[in-house]
Formats: sequence, C-alpha cells, structure tokens
Amino acid sequence: MGEREKMEKILIKPEKSNSLLLKTETELSKKKYKILLEVLVIGFFMMIIAAPIINIISNVIDNIGEIRIRLFTDELLGDSQWQMMKSALWESFSIAFIAVGIDLIIGFPIAVILTRGEFKGKKIVDFLVDLPMAVPTSALGFSVMLFWTIFNILPGRTLIIFVHVAFTYPYIVRNLKIAIEKVNPLLEKAAMTLSASKLTVLRTISFPLIREGLIAGSILAFTRSLGETGATMICAGLVETAPILVVGLRKQLQLPTASFLSLVLIIISLSLLLIVKLIARRDTTTRKFWQIHFDWEKYLSKPVFSRGVKILAVILMIIFVLVPSFYIVSQINLAKVHEELFDVDNKWAYLWESVVNSFQVGFIVIAIDVVFAIAFAFILTREKWGKANEILDAILDIPLTIPSAALGFAVFMFWGPAGINIAEPGLGMIIFTHLTFTFPYVVRPIAAQIKNVDVGHEEASATLGAAPLTTFRRITFPAIKNGVIAGMIAAFTRSLGETGATLIVMGADRTVPVLIVDWVEENAFISAAFASVLVIIISAFLLALVRMFTPTIKQRL
Repeated sequence: MGEREKMEKILIKPEKSNSLLLKTETELSKKKYKILLEVLVIGFFMMIIAAPIINIISNVIDNIGEIRIRLFTDELLGDSQWQMMKSALWESFSIAFIAVGIDLIIGFPIAVILTRGEFKGKKIVDFLVDLPMAVPTSALGFSVMLFWTIFNILPGRTLIIFVHVAFTYPYIVRNLKIAIEKVNPLLEKAAMTLSASKLTVLRTISFPLIREGLIAGSILAFTRSLGETGATMICAGLVETAPILVVGLRKQLQLPTASFLSLVLIIISLSLLLIVKLIARRDTTTRKFWQIHFDWEKYLSKPVFSRGVKILAVILMIIFVLVPSFYIVSQINLAKVHEELFDVDNKWAYLWESVVNSFQVGFIVIAIDVVFAIAFAFILTREKWGKANEILDAILDIPLTIPSAALGFAVFMFWGPAGINIAEPGLGMIIFTHLTFTFPYVVRPIAAQIKNVDVGHEEASATLGAAPLTTFRRITFPAIKNGVIAGMIAAFTRSLGETGATLIVMGADRTVPVLIVDWVEENAFISAAFASVLVIIISAFLLALVRMFTPTIKQRL
C-alpha cells in the first residue's frame, strides 16, 4: 500500500459528526493563528525561564550598594558575611570535585559493562544505576545517612560527599554509555588485530572518542552536586554549602545578599553549561590517534586485570551507591511506623497533606508543561530561525544546570511580593517554580520523537487536502505520543523529588521531600523513613514507566 493510500485510509472518513471539528481545524490552521501560538509559546518560555534570571541580575545591580555594605563593611559584622559566603562556595566546589572524581573511578567500568557486556539481569542493573537519579534527594540523603552512621560516619563533610556520589553517579554512567555506544567497535577490533593491547586501544582509540562525553557527564554531575540542597541539609551537620546558605539568607529575609549569592551560582552554572555546549559541537571524526605502545599496557590488559577492575567497580557501586541509597527500605518497622504516625501529633495527617500537595503540584505542572512543550518542540525542530533556534535551545537547558535553591530564589524574587507580585509563597509559587525546571524534561523527549517522524506521511496528508491541525491530530501526534507521555512522567518525577527550590518558595505548605527534611531535623526518624520509602517506591514505578515509553530515546540531561 502506497503513501497516498495509507493517508486516504487514515484521513478520509465520511462521518458528519467530524465536520465541525474539521472546519475548526481548517480555520485554526491559518497562518495568523500559527504566529499567535508561537508568540504565546515563546512568551511563556521567556517568562518562566529567562525572566527570573534577568530579574536577579537587575536586583543585584539595583542593590549593589547595600550588598557591598552587608558583605564587606558592615558596622557590626565587618566582612564576616563575605567570609561565610566564600567558605560555603569552597565547601560546595570541593565536595563536588571529590564526588565527581569518585564517580568517574566507579562509573567508567560500569558504563563499559552496560554497553559492551551481555549478561543476565543487564536491564535490571541498568535500571538500578538510573534509579538514584529519580528518587527525591531528601529521601536518598536520609537513607545514605542511616547506612553510613552504622560505621560511625556522622553528619559532616564526609557524609555529604558519600550522598553526592550516590545521586550524581548516574549522570556519569548515562553520559559515558551514550558516548561509548557511538564508538565503532570495528575500530577497536582492527587495532587488536594489529597486536595492540586492550589498554593501548583504550588510550589511543576509545578514550579520545569518548572524552567529550566523559567531560560533559562530569560537568553535569558537578553542577548537580554544586546545587544540591535537600540531601545536603540532612547530612551536613555543621557544614554549610552555598545552596544551604541561600535558603538560610532567604529565611532571614536578607534578600539582596541572597540575590548576590544566587547570581554567583547561576553565573558558574551557565559557564559550565556553555562548556558542555561547546564540547557537544566538537567533531572527533578526523582526530589523529597516537599509536604508541607500552609493554606495561600489554601486561595490564590480561583478562585477570580487566576482570578484576570490573568486579571491583561493581563492588564499589554496590557499597557506595546501591546499598546506601536503598538501605532505608530494610529499616522499616510497620508497628513502630503505625505508632509514631498516629501518635498524639498525628503525623499521618501531615504526610497525607504533603502527598496531596506533591501530586497536586505535579499534575498541574505537567498539564501546563505539555500544552506549551509540544508547540515549543516543533519550534525547535521544524522552524528555520537560524541562530534564534540555537539560542532557544541553549536557554532551555539553563534550569537543568542551575542550583535549584538559586533557581527557586530567582523565581521567588520575580513572581513574588518583591517582584511582579502575582503569587505569594505557597502552592501557587511552588507551581511557578516547578514549571521552570520541569519544562525541559517535557520538551526534550518530544523534540527527539518529532525528529523521527516520517515527514513524507505529513506531506501526503497535505496533498489530500488535510489542514495542518488535522494532520497533526491524525498523523503526527500518534507518532510522538510516547515522547509526550515519557516527558510528562519525567517532569512529574522531577517535580515530586524537588527540595531546594521548594524550600525557598513554599510558605506554610509542604511537599513530601520537604516534610522528610523537617522530620529528620525533628529526629522523627521512623516517620521520615516511612515517607522516604514511599517516595522511593513511587519514583521506581515512574522510572519504569519512562523506560517503557522511551526504549529508543536518548534523553538529554
């Protein structure tokens, strides 16, 4: 059956009940409505992502005098606030560097195993590697804390590093997997037929080809560590990182100082994002490889060493990532949970309210996201706007790299009483904030699916007289619906797990991740453990759904 016959079968339906719908679609397909839609979508996009960041820059410039006095020449405190800010930034940077270093040591062999190895349970291992990325970091942090306190590692810098390794590890492995999959195995096999050892092949052929992916993954993991708030608050003890300081300054209503620190974090994150973008554009196909051979490489390439490295990596992944991340599941005692949740203060009511809040926010956010994300994905992939497309594409990734506490503060300063005063702290502002950082999660898988749509089908539909909206409803949307569903689930999962930004804008309302932080601070460990296990189960289910609907989509982080 030819293209025309297929389209006729799909499009030509004589039902009179559809006549009004077809007339409406024909009218709304006119160019003026398309332009109006694009203006609305771009306006929405700029308001939720670009405007809060621009407003932070403006706020710092307007209050630069007050900021300078508070940080450097305060009559009572001198420059103590500046020293505190430098210390917090140093803690954030040093912790991120160490965590990423550990991630690379453990993650590289695991990425090789998952891309080049074939073994039973491979899909399960791959799922478990990704799971910490989907679990709310407050739940993850509490689980990690419970595990390592068994070995007398108390809240502080070491414990923060361990929890940051657990949730940044998947970013390294995922990006390395994508990079390794792009390396043609024939290149490696050809080198081995010329008597090159495995290590020589890795150094001269494989590593140069995956280096960009490794760097990009490291930067993404670094920015994720740099911006983490919820898990860090649980494991911090007396240590204060930059995101925690932003939350503290917001609570103390030191808004100009918090704006300055947020802007510093935003500038750092944007600089790192720019590096990732530049790396992604580099062409490695014409790179020359040095064919230098070392005897020790041949010796270390023996199966006993390569297998040993892989076994060690698996053991370290189990010890530092998998067991600590989900250790909390083994600590649930239902009798004690029931006793504490239904005690005099009725924690169950607070938990139920926070669950309702989390789901209410998540559903509203994905409903708004998907309406604008489909149109925005078409703008990115189908419109020929030249540099404008590249700029929009770059702006889209900004919320993925900016520390959530800084992003939440930017949203608070723009939409809240200090800005245009549309929303007060509470559920309304939580929704605005979650829209900002979930929007890219919906756009990316939809855009990826649009690129895979056979344009010939759409063109055949047009030749049969179908309006563009009719073609979209009958032809395009069925082809991209899995991307839409996957994006919605990914955005809901991200909204469900957010802590740092929510702490900034929540007012008296609580979501589940924030409630876990509150209960840990109150030493209500049994209730916090139950809430953590609950969100881990929900997150695992949602991740399984995402993987079900996106078997071939390489989602960008």
